[in-house]
Amino acid sequence: MRVLYTGGTGRVGVAVRQGLAGRYDRVLLYSRRPVEPSFPNESVVVGELTDIDALSRAMEGTDVVVHLAGIPDEGTFDEILEVNIRGTYTVYEAARRASVRRVVFASTNHVVGFFPCDQKVGPGDPPRPDSYYGASKVFGEALARLYYDKWGVESVCLRIGSMRERPEQPRHLATWLSLQDGAELFKCAIEAPDTGFVVAFGVSANTRSFWDNDAAAERLGFMPRDDAEDFAPQIGLGGDGVGLFHGGEFVDPQYSGGSWRLDLG
Repeated sequence: MRVLYTGGTGRVGVAVRQGLAGRYDRVLLYSRRPVEPSFPNESVVVGELTDIDALSRAMEGTDVVVHLAGIPDEGTFDEILEVNIRGTYTVYEAARRASVRRVVFASTNHVVGFFPCDQKVGPGDPPRPDSYYGASKVFGEALARLYYDKWGVESVCLRIGSMRERPEQPRHLATWLSLQDGAELFKCAIEAPDTGFVVAFGVSANTRSFWDNDAAAERLGFMPRDDAEDFAPQIGLGGDGVGLFHGGEFVDPQYSGGSWRLDLG
């Protein structure tokens, strides 16, 4: 198995690589800056996400691309357009040119952020994005569907919740994805046989989950083990306390994100 990561040095990427360290014969990090490999069988290619020729060359001989690169929060439309929309197109077109079998696309729970918290949502429900960021991931999922139907590039679109070591706020009691469950989810997305096109939520087995993920998880062979409810006493939750909408603060018309810019230098 030969795997290429875009965005593999970000917070989620490092957690996934660490959880799957040594599992694959070759792991290539496609990075916009020089970085040192951290785990077995890793090597690095430096290039821009929107450089289709460089990305196509890097993907040659690759079985699965894990596409994590992108702006991970809200931004201006022009920022989102260049990185999340144009960048995702470049990844899929490069994968097609290089005959990559599958792309694992890091989507987001914010594609359904404007659903109310008292409504449980599954992968088959219509999108209700809460931001330009969420809308860019709706585009990515649609592009993934196109590239499977028209050119046979398999896709597993993972609507990642709040992936971190432990829940940090009341909303995470519904949206938390533990690091251990996250690594297992990506393993299943990479290795599951004959996925075709699949959309699944990246979420642990939370008692208060917003999302009906059972069918998609079963299709991938994903069995989450952790439950954010174990942390409810430490969070100091009053009532159900998870907010009005799935997307939390992203639904606020004044929300602009932007902390990600510090990571880009």
